[in-house]
Amino acid sequence: MSEFKIEIPLDVAQKCVKCGLCKSVCPSYHGEEGSYARGRLALAEMVVKGEIPLNSDVAQQWNECAMCRRCEWVCPNDVHYRDIFIKARELQGKELGRDLISRAGLGSLNFMQSGVGRKLMKISGRIAKLLPSEIKTPLPSGSVKFMPKPSAEAFGLRGKVFKAKEEKAKLLFFTGCMIDVFYGKTGESVIKLMNSLGYTVIVPEDIKCCGAPHLYHGNTEAFEKLKEHNLKEMDRYEFDAIVVACPTCGGALIEDYGRDWEVRDFAELIFKDTEKLKFKGANEKLTFHVPCHSYTAMSVNPSVFYLVMERVENAEVVKADKAQSCCGFAGLWSIKNPKLSEKVQMEKIEDFNTTGADYILTSCPGCVLQLRDGVRKFDSSQEVKHLADYLAEALEEG
Repeated sequence: MSEFKIEIPLDVAQKCVKCGLCKSVCPSYHGEEGSYARGRLALAEMVVKGEIPLNSDVAQQWNECAMCRRCEWVCPNDVHYRDIFIKARELQGKELGRDLISRAGLGSLNFMQSGVGRKLMKISGRIAKLLPSEIKTPLPSGSVKFMPKPSAEAFGLRGKVFKAKEEKAKLLFFTGCMIDVFYGKTGESVIKLMNSLGYTVIVPEDIKCCGAPHLYHGNTEAFEKLKEHNLKEMDRYEFDAIVVACPTCGGALIEDYGRDWEVRDFAELIFKDTEKLKFKGANEKLTFHVPCHSYTAMSVNPSVFYLVMERVENAEVVKADKAQSCCGFAGLWSIKNPKLSEKVQMEKIEDFNTTGADYILTSCPGCVLQLRDGVRKFDSSQEVKHLADYLAEALEEG
């Protein structure tokens, strides 16, 4: 047993009735019992009871979990897999140390949101202005990924208030790292849509990473520091609700920040007042990828996204068979497990190709990255866009 007193909640783990339903939705399952939730829970129980040591073989099975939480979504016994695995990975980090990719990846998130990091991101974006929007990037595993380049306007929305003409409420926009650094246009699109609905939008000056990537990797100390910082910053502003365009950020704010906030995906607010906005397409076909954390961490009903899309005139919505399956990104998971990630990614792109859609839309910046990488790798002609960008472009003014 470990000298570190980290309690893995066995009472929660023991709610698992070993039905194996989680196997059918797990993106990392590859035939071994330890490669999906039921087996990983069993390993956690055996480690805590001292039946097996926490070694590199156990760690490998745990590291292959994408933390998409689809197992929770289908679990008939409401097993909170996430809570168990945060503790399991915390124990893993204490006993075995954190792997290089995790340390580097989480460290880069912290650096990007530092004062020096923000300046460097802006400079990098200006230097990369003439480069393609996605850059072929070699990964430590030997594979490659088409990664977005930093925006020349990185962090450009920070510390600003975007007033609605006829204000009905104030929203605090928790932008998140990827919108801050890479997808600033998506942030502008969210603001445009919210202003059109009558919401004044406040973008805090000094929020940092929401901390979900750190928490999901078991680095609870780093998460608590980020949470403390963000709570202090957000308390400086008066607002009625929080809006997000990244469901992982939204999930963290709802589940882990301990505040009785109203946190909404931007699409939920559009759906709520959908009659107030008019969208017009150009006779294109649309399909949608439902991000895992939107319906697991945030509990957004996936029908919301489709009902919003169906409000676009002169556009046809086609639902893919695997619209609600994982895209294979899961942050650092796709870098640490490239073969698993590309298998899931290829299946997604093949499924989307069968729809004949012109656009693959989604509501998560990380999924945008993964799907754009996928259409490049697997020769698809479909264009991937964040739903906010598509709607902002289709919005009929006035």
